[in-house]
Amino acid sequence: MALSSEHQHFLIVKQGLVPAIFNFVLNGALAWLILRHNDFLTLWGEGATGPDLLITGFLLAFLSCVIVTPLVTRQIRSGEIPLLGAIEAAAPGMHTRSLMARASLLGVLGIVFGALPTVGLLNWFGVEPMTVGWFVTFKAIWTGLLAAAITPVIAWWALRAASCEATR
Repeated sequence: MALSSEHQHFLIVKQGLVPAIFNFVLNGALAWLILRHNDFLTLWGEGATGPDLLITGFLLAFLSCVIVTPLVTRQIRSGEIPLLGAIEAAAPGMHTRSLMARASLLGVLGIVFGALPTVGLLNWFGVEPMTVGWFVTFKAIWTGLLAAAITPVIAWWALRAASCEATR
């Protein structure tokens, strides 16, 4: 019941590595554009990094699910990605939930397991004030890692849902 090499490549490279690079570049650029006029940033207060990371933790996971799910479903339906076997597709799981339920769950998990521990550690180690360059670099790396962790899960759910639908 192991995944085929094609499915492994799809989940690890196309849905892990590629989104990590994309989010590294996108979020680094956005952070730079928004924050470049500041000299220093604090964790809390005006222009703070704490709320930025909490919001990003939710939005990155939520929007990734809303965007990636239909893209993966389209690839599966067009035959670019093979369907899973009946056993992998039929097992109960989140793939049976609505897109909004999956996106909302991932958004909350992005905050709870991604943003909160990160903000807590930054606070614990007293990493403030921080330069804009430091935060932009940190946020680019952090969002790349978060995307690498979340997007394969999204793609797996979409793959299972499309495979399950095709066997009905």
